[in-house]
Amino acid sequence: MGRAPARGAPRRRLLAAVLALLFAPASRAELVFSPAVELRASATDNANMAPPERAHGRVVAEVAPGFSLSEQTARLNLKLAYQLRFYTGGGDDANSQRHQSQLQASAKARLLEDWLFLDGAASISQQSTSAFGPQQGDNGYSTLNRNEVRTLSISPYLRRRLGAGADLELRYTRDQVDSNNAAFGRSQSDQLFASLASGPAFRSLGWGLQLSKLRQHDSVAPDSSSSGANGSLSYGVSPSLNLSLGAGYDKMDFGLGGVSQGRSWTTGLRWAPTLRSSLQLSHGRRYYGASNGLSLQHRSRNTVWSAHYDDSVTTSRSQFLLPAAVSTAELLNRLMSATISDPLLRAQAVEAYIRANSLPRSLATSVNYFSNRYSLQKQLQASVGLNTARTITMLSVYDTRRSALSARQSDSALLGSSSETLNDDTRQRGASVALNWHPSSRFGATLSADLSNTRSLSTGLGSRQRSLRLQLNRQFQPRLSGNLELRRVHGDGLSGAGAYTENAVALSISLKL
Repeated sequence: MGRAPARGAPRRRLLAAVLALLFAPASRAELVFSPAVELRASATDNANMAPPERAHGRVVAEVAPGFSLSEQTARLNLKLAYQLRFYTGGGDDANSQRHQSQLQASAKARLLEDWLFLDGAASISQQSTSAFGPQQGDNGYSTLNRNEVRTLSISPYLRRRLGAGADLELRYTRDQVDSNNAAFGRSQSDQLFASLASGPAFRSLGWGLQLSKLRQHDSVAPDSSSSGANGSLSYGVSPSLNLSLGAGYDKMDFGLGGVSQGRSWTTGLRWAPTLRSSLQLSHGRRYYGASNGLSLQHRSRNTVWSAHYDDSVTTSRSQFLLPAAVSTAELLNRLMSATISDPLLRAQAVEAYIRANSLPRSLATSVNYFSNRYSLQKQLQASVGLNTARTITMLSVYDTRRSALSARQSDSALLGSSSETLNDDTRQRGASVALNWHPSSRFGATLSADLSNTRSLSTGLGSRQRSLRLQLNRQFQPRLSGNLELRRVHGDGLSGAGAYTENAVALSISLKL
């Protein structure tokens, strides 16, 4: 399997990439640096989500300095936010930690005009180890069923228009996923992608060719690879209706689990009767069986509706590299598009709204649990947003099924011999609703509820969790704000064992320096 890269290598590469972009001559003048600090005190009657006979209370104080960097010019679009949280009073047991980091960074750079580009992203986050354990989004001082995950992705690519007949793209992507869980380990992949598609000379009839090759190296599992070749034709029946047909060949080498390969085909339809509504449907077949897709978007002046379904072969590491599937910012961006037409101003308004009301960065979605195996994922997600003069309501639901394709030996260290079949075939269902009331620019209240249900179809075991939160926000001065949170969480372990309940209160003060 080769020698694993040094633990500090991802951070050094990220720093080098960010510095190279920041000190480019055309980007220095527009850089915006915003430091901030948050003070938070919380009290809970069940710090580690234990059954009543083992529950114990805890009072925790937090100090969280952080900063954000932003840049948007013709050459560079950079967003970076970092926060380091320190905890006192969290206890000295095995599930406590003194500090944690949170990082979200992305950059898109134009290195050579209309020719050479660079995409980059990095993150540090706390992720659930198992979908069947307690999901503790607010207890950052506890490591129960949680580990730190670090991701890094760098992708230079060439994009060129070949006259009016074709558009060419050649892309190389190098990414790495690292965790403090030794059984999940570190992995890195290298991917080559080539695309040749019809240009503006083809109006009604379009075509495309794509080639891809990926190799993945893992510190705890055998190396794996995938490759594919696909071609497609599309025909515009009318300005609002487009039909497509595609065919190709895919090959997957799972490392442990052998090789799967075969021909593929797909048919598709895209209908966009107005600028505010669109529907995409697809049906076909790949080496793993039938493959279907759905994407529905609709927007009125005060509502946005969205539904999405797809199936694909995926891994936990690849899901960690992806952004949130149902982004709060994306939903709010579409809600506010009727009143704020400028994209830059709208993005700033959305970010300010999320921060001012302490809204979650993503709506309800399935738990991306730790696994070193390849899985077939079938996922349905739907969301709706409603905007009135004083309220914003967001509702989302999801239904996700993962069926493992590669051998379970890759997860033996993660699950142990007694639970090695737990992740063979899982199904996660859930819903969330958040109602935000903002009677003035200085005060807001958010009431939210979440429900999740996870079941192992291979063993019959399952777990549930429900939570209810009330948050009150107050803007005291332009740079000073406060937040009061009340929450109640109830859940159970596998098949009802180890039921737990938590009641908690938290008070925080945020200061922009």
